[in-house]
Amino acid sequence: MTGRSAVFGSEDRRAGTSVVAEALRIAGRDRRPVFGSAVLAGMVALFAGGGIVAGAFAVSWGLFLEAGRAAETAIADEDSYVAYADQCDDLVKVAFCVYPLLLLVAVVLIAWLLTAQAVTVAHARERAAAGTPAAALTLHALWRRSRPHLGAAVRVQLLTLACALVPGLAGLLVLVAIQSEMVPGVVWPTYHDPATAQFILVGRILPVVIWALGFALLTRFSLATAVRVTDSSSATTAMRRSWTLTRTARLHTTGICLLGTVAVAVSFTVLRWLGVFVAHWAGLVMLAVTGGNVWVTGVLVLVVPVAVALVALPFVLAPVGVLLGCLRERLDGGVGGVRVLSGVSVG
Repeated sequence: MTGRSAVFGSEDRRAGTSVVAEALRIAGRDRRPVFGSAVLAGMVALFAGGGIVAGAFAVSWGLFLEAGRAAETAIADEDSYVAYADQCDDLVKVAFCVYPLLLLVAVVLIAWLLTAQAVTVAHARERAAAGTPAAALTLHALWRRSRPHLGAAVRVQLLTLACALVPGLAGLLVLVAIQSEMVPGVVWPTYHDPATAQFILVGRILPVVIWALGFALLTRFSLATAVRVTDSSSATTAMRRSWTLTRTARLHTTGICLLGTVAVAVSFTVLRWLGVFVAHWAGLVMLAVTGGNVWVTGVLVLVVPVAVALVALPFVLAPVGVLLGCLRERLDGGVGGVRVLSGVSVG
């Protein structure tokens, strides 16, 4: 990296594998700020997210006890019993309060991770442009350089989330319309009535196409946080700049983002599987504490694997953030001619 120009040539800009290799080099060499930021994000996810979930369990405690009493009465009277039959509506209300709070925590943490990795990539570029070894980026320095950008980064994530909701809800609306028998000629398949060609086309292929277009839309805004760190622009300006940078490299950007998405999805699946072992012991502890309340224990066992995966996921999101930062540098190096980095003008 030493002595390498901050601007990439057109051949390098088209080489997606070199972007990945560059990101891996930076993540390996600057692993302290990269994975240190992931540790901080994991701790916040554990305490903030865990506190929200614990509060939800505390609020719902009476509902779990009531479900237990209703089940015991039904068993004693030899009546059929449906779990949470009378408590379902109240539990859904609690969930509707919890989910937005958890989503807000996730938005803030993603903004922090992407900002921190963009700062790390910028530091690597400055070190390369200077041509001499520079001091390692400490966590304190990383926080100091990232803090001015966090507010705009959060706004970028919120605006991106709003853009993602449009195709996401549109795809779900198609499925709801079919299930509600609002689409003429398309019937939801049952055990006795297999899926028809119309259902496969409208109920399976069409939602996937809508969601794929939504994913392609998100990739166009994927570099906005890195743009903000470099240009110190507003959230909307950074998103417009990201859209401009990716205009001539749509497939390239989509491929890089798809690679990162697959890495996150696979990691989440593996981490959730590992979380099952944690859920087993957590369930045993809950049974012992509650005197055998299987209703609260059952919900806890469902929640814990996902919680474990989400707490550990920043260790995967951090390298992906480095990848996006490198991609922004690559695309920006081929657009706009001259750039100035740490006082050095390069063409």
